[in-house]
Amino acid sequence: MKRTIILVGFGQMGKAVLPLLHTSHWDILGFADNDPGKWTKDLPDGTHRIISVEKAVACRSDVMLLCPISRARAADLKQQLLDLGYDGRICLLTDFYEAIDIRGASIQKMAERIQHHCIPGAIAELGVYQGEFSVLLSLLFPERTLYLFDTFSGFDSRDTALEQSQNLSCAKEGDFSDTSAETVLARIPYPENTVIKKGFFPDTAEDLRRERFALVSLDADLYAPTRAGLDYFYPRLNPGGVIILHDYNNQRFQGVYRAVEEYEVLHGPLCLIPLADLHGSCMILKPFPHQKSQLPRPEKSVSAYDDGKLCL
Repeated sequence: MKRTIILVGFGQMGKAVLPLLHTSHWDILGFADNDPGKWTKDLPDGTHRIISVEKAVACRSDVMLLCPISRARAADLKQQLLDLGYDGRICLLTDFYEAIDIRGASIQKMAERIQHHCIPGAIAELGVYQGEFSVLLSLLFPERTLYLFDTFSGFDSRDTALEQSQNLSCAKEGDFSDTSAETVLARIPYPENTVIKKGFFPDTAEDLRRERFALVSLDADLYAPTRAGLDYFYPRLNPGGVIILHDYNNQRFQGVYRAVEEYEVLHGPLCLIPLADLHGSCMILKPFPHQKSQLPRPEKSVSAYDDGKLCL
């Protein structure tokens, strides 16, 4: 028997988690939100309504899923539901967000394929912040050069001015400035193979014009550095390589999607695969040349897992 559920919070995370719900087990009653400007009878596809939190409590759904990732915001919503007399089950999306990493799992699978097919090239990340994803890249490719591009002082005013003038995001100069090149490098498992490229991109890549790449993490958030990242890295991506692009389907940073659209208008469609993570990531693959495969037939099927241990 299906259980009923209401998603509390009609924002990026709420909209992103909606297609992840298994409709064979859940009857999705709709969204609840405290912003009256979001209340509607139905979403554009005619399937889910958006109502007030008070009306949502009156629906007496089996579960309320609190969609904000901020634990403080989720705690406020939980207390609001309890004060309104809701006595069903309350779940926090942030618990799943912290436990399951779709983007990280996808890049691990791509790393296995890159290593299996011996795809050459360095590894790079544009938009490092505090280095959480950089640590994973270093672990997956310990013997390859890892380039880390970032201002390490937050968003640059040149990029945020464009964001605001084009109404692409609410980004401000200095956002994500609570980091430094030194603290990031101290976290990296293989610092001897890591090259910090601090400053404004693409200026910081001028000395790497002959470098080629197997995998690039592009997590710059904003239109201008994302477009510059595509212009710089995709032509230098070896066949079989991949760019994993963060925020492609993220309403908070709409310039990322625009950057991809404009790149495709100029250069043709990319081999782009959307991911079902909550930030709307995607993978952009560089196709192999069209030719008959010369790969040897495997003697047996190979699993990424051997007795519960991940094998890279």
